Amino acid sequence: MSTFKITLHQACLARIDQSIAAATQAMEDAQNSANQETKSSVGDKYETGRAMMQLEKDKFAQQLAQSQELRLQLEQLNPLSTYPAIQLGSLLRSNEGYYYLAVSLGKIIHEGKAVYVLSTAAPLGQVLLGKKLGDKIPFQGRNIEILELW
Repeated sequence: MSTFKITLHQACLARIDQSIAAATQAMEDAQNSANQETKSSVGDKYETGRAMMQLEKDKFAQQLAQSQELRLQLEQLNPLSTYPAIQLGSLLRSNEGYYYLAVSLGKIIHEGKAVYVLSTAAPLGQVLLGKKLGDKIPFQGRNIEILELW
C-alpha cells in the first residue's frame, strides 16, 4: 500500500499544480483584458471596466497564493512515512473508505478508489487525529472504524 500512498501524494501535487496553472492563466487573461480595454468617450465606463478587471485579477491572485500554500504544505509531508496513530500525513482505510490527512482537496479518485483528502483542520480530520488501528469513532451519527493505517 505504500506505493498507493506515494502515487496518491503525487496525484495531490498534480491537482494543486493544475490549480496553480489555472489561476496563473486566469490572472494573465484578466491583465490582458484590462490592457486591451480602450478608452471610450464615456470615461467612467472605461474606469469601471478596468476596476472590474483588477478585481478579477486580485481574486485569481488570491487563489494562486492559496494553491501555492497548499503545495508547500503538501511538499513537507513524506509519503513514505507510516504512523502508529493518525496524524498529518496519515493514510487510512475505514469502513467508509480511504482518508488522507494532508491538505483540503476533497474527493480524489485514485487507482479506482475514492480517497478523501482532508486537512487536520476539517471536522473529520480533527476527530481522526490520534486514533489508532481498530478504533471506532462516532462522527455525525456514523461509526467510522479504522481498518488500515499507513
